[in-house]
Amino acid sequence: MNKTLSVVIGAIIVLALACSSGTAVPTPTSIPDTATPPPAQEWQLEDIQVDGNTVRVALRVFAGIDVDVTMDGEPPSRVDAAVPIIAYVFDDLESGEHQILMSDVAGYSQTESVSVIIPRGPGRPILPEWLTKWVAELNAGEVEFPPLSITKYQYEGETVYFVVKQCCDQFSDLLDADGNLIGHPNGGITGQGDGKTFFSTDGQKGEGVWSAP
Repeated sequence: MNKTLSVVIGAIIVLALACSSGTAVPTPTSIPDTATPPPAQEWQLEDIQVDGNTVRVALRVFAGIDVDVTMDGEPPSRVDAAVPIIAYVFDDLESGEHQILMSDVAGYSQTESVSVIIPRGPGRPILPEWLTKWVAELNAGEVEFPPLSITKYQYEGETVYFVVKQCCDQFSDLLDADGNLIGHPNGGITGQGDGKTFFSTDGQKGEGVWSAP
């Protein structure tokens, strides 16, 4: 009898210990990120072309998304759509710097600036972008020490720009087609320039780009 009672009591103790030491349910330490990723940008700037007082902004559009293009806050004169290239054309612009804003409904946007120079007479040369911007700044009075004149020449088969300074004791500048300094043909204290840049306007017909008023 005592032996049976001991077995029962032992079983009760074992059961009680098992119930009191139950395994706790783990609590998650983080919540999975289920945020929706932002949409991809479905367009990109192809190029910007300046022709006199007309600017053409070309975008390459990869999907059927509306892109709004303005210049100085104004809409384009017309839109030429030849998918995937869409051109936004702005006509009759004034000379100077203009701000372009491109944006879409998904929140993507891009800004660019462009310089416009209105031709002042027949035979005025077509200018590269760096020179167009410089002339616009000169016309706007934004250059602290403006030159006396800028003239386009052909030198050894290449296009160059001869920049004459306001005072005779300053070096003149000879720039290549990209605006890089080639040297100083004349000017300076001796009037002979840097002595190693041999360029002369004698017998050459240049095209006036800009001159001081």
